[in-house]
Amino acid sequence: MHVNMGKLLPALAVSKHITSDTQFMFQFYKPAIQYYAPSPQLSTIMSRDRLHSSLATALHGCPLLLGRFCIHSDSTVSIDYDPSNSNPPTLEFQDVLSVSYSEIKSRGFSYSLAKQHGIDMDVPSGIISKEFDKPMLMIKVSYLADGGLALFTMTNHVVFDGNAMFNFISHWARCHKSGLGFMSIPLDLETQSTPKTINTRSALPPAEICADASKTPSEIATDISKPVVGKSMRACVFEISTASIAHLKQQVVDSGVLNEGEWVSSNNVLAAFVVQCVAQANTNSRVYEAGDWTVFQTMDMRRVLGLPLRGLGSPLILAECQVVAGEIMDNDQFPVLARRVRLSLGKYSPEYLQAAMRWVNAEYSRMAACGTKEPWRHFWFPGLDTNHRTVGVSCMNRIPVYDADFGAGRPTMTRSINPRPNYIIIFPGPPASAKGPASEYSSLHLYVTLEGPAMDALCADAAWNQRCELIGD
Repeated sequence: MHVNMGKLLPALAVSKHITSDTQFMFQFYKPAIQYYAPSPQLSTIMSRDRLHSSLATALHGCPLLLGRFCIHSDSTVSIDYDPSNSNPPTLEFQDVLSVSYSEIKSRGFSYSLAKQHGIDMDVPSGIISKEFDKPMLMIKVSYLADGGLALFTMTNHVVFDGNAMFNFISHWARCHKSGLGFMSIPLDLETQSTPKTINTRSALPPAEICADASKTPSEIATDISKPVVGKSMRACVFEISTASIAHLKQQVVDSGVLNEGEWVSSNNVLAAFVVQCVAQANTNSRVYEAGDWTVFQTMDMRRVLGLPLRGLGSPLILAECQVVAGEIMDNDQFPVLARRVRLSLGKYSPEYLQAAMRWVNAEYSRMAACGTKEPWRHFWFPGLDTNHRTVGVSCMNRIPVYDADFGAGRPTMTRSINPRPNYIIIFPGPPASAKGPASEYSSLHLYVTLEGPAMDALCADAAWNQRCELIGD
């Protein structure tokens, strides 16, 4: 059953320009599957008609998801809320009798198993052009053989990042559970904000961002993609307990490497542990030659700039630091690496980030004026160039991935995918208590994608296995 949500479009056309900042370098759709355990009330509470009605209510406050990309003559891009939109959000329903919730659970909520049974949807490229026009929001609800349910959702990352997507699903669940005709939109999904003006200008490009109008987007993509050893990539999900992270943090504190007044966060030490193990696995498997590494953490520039964490896209920068081979290959150097990861963030002041965004805007305008087609496809992060020894972490443990209670209980597990090698995405694990706050979790889930030999080496690493457990693919 396929439901078109087009009738929900606003009566008047409204547009919002989005050309600017680094959100264009993350042009992809972010998919996720939330699983709900079987219960006597589930099929009634989360019925087709009720989910369709509550989604209509939730979408009324989120015009971004009712829009489409519009490319203008000067190569600027906007989200257009014109009622003529031919690609409004979609909602699909299906009965999946070939697999049960219990079987999926027994397989560690395997994403590949979900894909095998059609629980997911094909992920579009996210390219911004009229030829590749796709809905901003796509949903598929699968009723499983034993009464469980899988909720697949996918949003365009340029419009709704992972944080906004899960906040929207939670908002939808609250609308559904309340049964009211309208609920006010949460602040996390508001689109209006007033940027702060910082009078800093720079003609120099930041080291973390590149642009090249002399090559086609496909040539750029080829240039920054390393040939895969053995022609295989492996994606795995690992679990690490918050207690283990606390132990790592205490290890850094007790080591004496921190000077007076210095500190490290749990995310800093987790990032250091993950990149050290992943870089060692890549080196020991000879996927990469031994040497120094570039280590990065994704940073949402809105936090540093004092902007609301809502609106269009997510202006990111990869906060980089250079790490010598000795700190990577010697586990005793872990506290030193953790301190380096923490201190590397100090470079990214509001002035630096504002200058970086202004350079991106100026370079974009320059390319557009010179006739470059689709200038947004000519930017990239060198930190994601797999030809070089780079490894990074994105800590998303604040995202509310388990808040969506439609009235039949919260999801028991959430799964996503991570297609980028050597770029580890971290989500919160399930809540520690079924009745406690969803934000109180006892573990984190690490989404790791590596070339086959490197993944084999990681899974055989004693230090990694002491802290992390393989729970799915």
